[in-house]
Amino acid sequence: MALNDAATLVIGSGNYLTAPTGTVIPDDLLSPLSPWEAVGHTSLDEILSITSEGGEATTIGSLQNKSLRTKYSARTETLAFTLQQFDVPGLKLYYGSNAPVLADGTVGVPTDPIPTTCSFLAVFVDGENHFAIYAPKAEIYRSDDLSFGDTESLAGLPLGVKPMPLGSNQWSYAITPLGETPDEEPTDPGTGA
Repeated sequence: MALNDAATLVIGSGNYLTAPTGTVIPDDLLSPLSPWEAVGHTSLDEILSITSEGGEATTIGSLQNKSLRTKYSARTETLAFTLQQFDVPGLKLYYGSNAPVLADGTVGVPTDPIPTTCSFLAVFVDGENHFAIYAPKAEIYRSDDLSFGDTESLAGLPLGVKPMPLGSNQWSYAITPLGETPDEEPTDPGTGA
């Protein structure tokens, strides 16, 4: 692999968006059109983290070779960010898509919450470069308990995004590469072609 200075990333700004499940990645990542909608203000300090579960290795052997093959269990990943907008759409992302808006305008916290299922897009901007994470289907729900720590910073709703394969896709989310060389033809992350 050659050195590629154009493939480095320093995030200057970004945005998180949702759309109905199956919405394709927009052609213009910097100005996505409807039905893509921004989720709102998010944390400047904790931009994004990706954690995974599963993927454990099991060694399978034969009588002649105790380490003949390795098999890996399925892996699921969660993208986490902190939403800092306590409006009705933000509260429903955190408390569940079935959180009712009550007659007095308050949001009820359901006893059996249902995650929001949608397409998800995160776009990060680094000067002339932009980097995106796209999931045609994902579940969004709280990723941690709510805690108000001080009076000096914005409070936040910690959200987790679990990308899932859509239809016959063999992938759950796609990432746009940075610094492609001219002889590489990018594939469409919406179709994998």
